[in-house]
Amino acid sequence: MPSKPTGRPRGRPKGSKNVPKLEAFVAESLVAPPIMAPIVPPRAPRGPWAGMTAEERSAYSKALNAKRKSRQGPQRHGVPRGMTSAQFEHHQSTQEPIIAKVMEKLAERGQLPEHPWALEALEVAMKVLRSPVMPRDKIAAARLLLDFVLCKPHTTVNRPIATAEDLLAQVTNAIR
Repeated sequence: MPSKPTGRPRGRPKGSKNVPKLEAFVAESLVAPPIMAPIVPPRAPRGPWAGMTAEERSAYSKALNAKRKSRQGPQRHGVPRGMTSAQFEHHQSTQEPIIAKVMEKLAERGQLPEHPWALEALEVAMKVLRSPVMPRDKIAAARLLLDFVLCKPHTTVNRPIATAEDLLAQVTNAIR
């Protein structure tokens, strides 16, 4: 919404555009030296790379990479982060007797499925549950075990009223 005119001019006066004069600009650029950025003195090098030549730095980098790769070992799918394949295999081998005992107890109770693929799937789920993997994987394995091993709880509904006449009889008895 425009404001009321106050009698004072608004903005720049006419003819005062911010345009440099071409002749003055060219003459000034020819006479004046070019503007250079200030030179920042280099900082002193720090760390283990400080006093090394390029070849020494390259050799040091390769040694660090070799040390890191030998310490971590090759990552395999399914191996938790921070563990080598050998450590994970050792952990899984220590869990196998425990899993076997659990499967025997479930077989005694009659809670195991008959199909061999289902048995293998339950064993794998128990291995996942007993391994140091992410919590969401453990929760998924526990849910799978509970769904297939334990029965769902039965819900019972008590319906003492069989017909409409029984309902009317109960209401009249409650009023009296």
